[in-house]
Amino acid sequence: DGYLYYVGRQKEMIIRGGINIYPVEIENTIVEHPSVAEAQVFSIPDERHGEEVCAWIKLKPNAPPCQTEDMTKFLADKLAFFKIPKHIRFVDKFFVTPTGKVQKFKLSEAMVNELKEAKNKQ
Repeated sequence: DGYLYYVGRQKEMIIRGGINIYPVEIENTIVEHPSVAEAQVFSIPDERHGEEVCAWIKLKPNAPPCQTEDMTKFLADKLAFFKIPKHIRFVDKFFVTPTGKVQKFKLSEAMVNELKEAKNKQ
């Protein structure tokens, strides 16, 4: 159709069960929620699917509360089931470089560590 569509960096692409998922598509959908200021979508390793989708979300100041279940329901109406993040965390800040670029690999490492700690407590 003559248009160029930017869908995200190749290295950030998530491959879940053989399906290519672009984080920017999910991030753009998450920020449509009225309580969300910013979202970062990334992957963590998964034994069954290869990679699993995760999201860290910053809410707007004074925004109505938003829970994981609320966000999952919101996204279920807008995204294919395999694009809905399996793990969602609401955070105050992201790991960033001195120039302000989000370090998604650090988000992924932190998520993996959090899940390991939770599993060890069981």
